[in-house]
Amino acid sequence: MAPSNRQAVLIGVNQCGYDVQLPALRYAESDAQDLRAVLLDQDYGTFDDGAVKMFIGAEAKWREVKAYLREIAFRSRPSDVLLVYFAGHALVPEWNDQLDAYLVTADLDPEVLPREPDNGLRMSFLKRDVFEAFAGTSFLVLDCCQAGIYADADRRHAAAMETYRTQVDRHSALLACPRGAVARENPDYGHGVLTHHVLRALRGEAADEARRVSFARMAAFVAEQGIDPPPAQWVKTYGPAIPLTQPPVSRHDRQALNTMANPGIVGPCKNPLEDHGNSITQLLGRIFRSGSRPHHHAQHGGHGERVELVRYAVDADSVAVVEFAGDDVSVLDKTARFDRELLRPMLELAADEAVQYRTSMPGHVVTEGVRRRMLCVPVKYVNERIVALVVVDPAPAQLEMGEPLAVILRAVWDSDPVADPVESEMAVMTALRTAFGRLPTPVYEYAFTIYQKLIDSMTMVFQPVVELSRHPAGVGVHSFEALARRNEREISAPLAALRMAYDWGDRFIIERDALLVSKAIHSYAEAAAAAGWQGIKPLSVNVAVRSLLRDAYLQQVSRALAEADVNPRILTLEISEQDPIMPGPGEDWPQKPLDYFHRRLTELATKLHINFAVDDFGVGHASLARMAELRLTQIKVDRAVLHHPLAVDELRLVAKVARYARDQGEAPHPRAVVVEGYDEEAPVTLKQIWDVGIHHVQGYFCNAVASTSLRPLDRDVQEEIALQVKGER
Repeated sequence: MAPSNRQAVLIGVNQCGYDVQLPALRYAESDAQDLRAVLLDQDYGTFDDGAVKMFIGAEAKWREVKAYLREIAFRSRPSDVLLVYFAGHALVPEWNDQLDAYLVTADLDPEVLPREPDNGLRMSFLKRDVFEAFAGTSFLVLDCCQAGIYADADRRHAAAMETYRTQVDRHSALLACPRGAVARENPDYGHGVLTHHVLRALRGEAADEARRVSFARMAAFVAEQGIDPPPAQWVKTYGPAIPLTQPPVSRHDRQALNTMANPGIVGPCKNPLEDHGNSITQLLGRIFRSGSRPHHHAQHGGHGERVELVRYAVDADSVAVVEFAGDDVSVLDKTARFDRELLRPMLELAADEAVQYRTSMPGHVVTEGVRRRMLCVPVKYVNERIVALVVVDPAPAQLEMGEPLAVILRAVWDSDPVADPVESEMAVMTALRTAFGRLPTPVYEYAFTIYQKLIDSMTMVFQPVVELSRHPAGVGVHSFEALARRNEREISAPLAALRMAYDWGDRFIIERDALLVSKAIHSYAEAAAAAGWQGIKPLSVNVAVRSLLRDAYLQQVSRALAEADVNPRILTLEISEQDPIMPGPGEDWPQKPLDYFHRRLTELATKLHINFAVDDFGVGHASLARMAELRLTQIKVDRAVLHHPLAVDELRLVAKVARYARDQGEAPHPRAVVVEGYDEEAPVTLKQIWDVGIHHVQGYFCNAVASTSLRPLDRDVQEEIALQVKGER
């Protein structure tokens, strides 16, 4: 990193400008001087002598101050640090809308401002033209009346959420008092009240264990002093990290810091959601685990439970589901206090914004002066109609999250937090992941535990692979495939839950597969023992490509086989069609991908004595090249192939590929081929499948259903299948 250029601009004005009807102050100028002494203190100050600029008394003129600050902003670099301090009065002219104020310099002339509103040091100038333009990290301390207006300087009706939630992401501020209140001086302190506590903090009373005082620790310390009215503060990126004062570093300490024996601390890169990590986890707790979650009290039915849950979670005045259709605003569901007529002007603004930005913005905020705020989150688009979740006056701390809050509420709406809170919470976490990329480490680790819980809650059912024959006695169960289900009664796979892992990366994929294969092996061993069959049928389990490349997954397979006392030779791992066989980001394979992966499978088959299959040939990444070049594998044909116009020709080709090694004298038997997903609606008959040389079928036909138990085929089922194979049905 380039050397940091730390600069401070300190302004103190006791006497007001021309004809300003405000009383003179006693300590503003000396406060600025005392702060300078702290910042330059040779023991703990972090600023150099020439880096602290003073504008005191009659020398504090708005034109010079603005020019100096703009020059700093213009020449700034990302590694720079800027601290701006002002002690004095603030003025809100009568003609102003009270969303901005002037810091009273020695030359401020209120008579000129209506004609020349920029002839003064405006709070909005500091934010827009200094801090937003400053390339590095900036801090502001205002010890003056009307200081709280700074936080509202740029809010406008129906402001987009991105503008609303964070005006300057590298900026932190500490404000003397809320808007409309009056900052105070205290003769017992000999300072302004805010500055007195700021000086205490910087002199060490707010220091951390290393005796450093950051802006965040200073602001927190000041907030704890019981000042009335309380100071306003917000601490953004780097506020907790950059020290304003710190102890001196001795020569011995400098040597220790530079030695290899003290390598320091390893941590992840700063995440843009880091400042909201705690708010996110607290909100998720209110949605999914709070014992105070409300019962359904909403009107109109339908989405009532979710509407009331959202209202409770964000502590809002009211919540509704509304539909925008042209100029019409209809309410589909709402909580008790929602008043459409009272809110109609805000709803119309929300509708205009939703139409204009449609899918490009996850949410926006409509502000009615300082009285009411409405968060609008579109949840569905149907032609020209937009269905949106409208949240009236949520808690300010929740609304401060901005876009993450909108993404969370949309994901809550799209899932089912009442009936299935675990999957719903994981859907919310995954929505944050896809929207913002890497999440703060605590949130990421929390998501990992939720995903483990979700996968562990699944049930394994076993679907028979039927061996075909023209004779009833030859028809039977050849093997079983383990399938994950949310419960035993579910027919469909929980695809959304299983595919979430791909949004999180290898760690989640491997953990998912490891949990499922262990559950499958243990459940299968118990089911086989209960079935009382002689011997145990082969078992197949799905696995991702990434899992087969990691020893941790294979160790879990071996452990589960040993614990369940299952012969490894009965296990077949089916390679998912969803995964490409290619190096991951930053990986370098020494061979062509299919050659490298086939070599990996050969090593695993030799070492672990397990089998492999190419799953779902015909869809996804299960291509002809994969089927042909992974010669070690069995072949499972996806049901989609059965509905192709040339389905029989494709099946004939698969059978030919499966016989190729045997026909060349390279193997004693052809590779096994299984047609998956066969049912009564399939346009290809069992006779056609048999005639091309494929003798194994899996699916929902002839009552060959998936179950947690292992069931043989009934005699009448065997007879029916044999008749179909012969073409007599």
